[in-house]
Amino acid sequence: MIFVSAEILEQLTGKRRPSAQARWLSLRGYKFERRADGTIALRMEELDAHTISKPVGVAKKRWSVDLSQFGKAQ
Repeated sequence: MIFVSAEILEQLTGKRRPSAQARWLSLRGYKFERRADGTIALRMEELDAHTISKPVGVAKKRWSVDLSQFGKAQ
């Protein structure tokens, strides 16, 4: 497991104290852990999940109901 460094965490949150970083992360829905010394352990995968966007041009396929068979008399 790779964790975000303290410097990157400070840049991301704009906060220096772990308690302030935890509040910032919690308000934005990040999942993280607190170490025994109070510092924040944020996994790189969690950061990527919140910051990396989908490639341009990749649209989410929407599900639709096919109603063409309804209403036909047999």
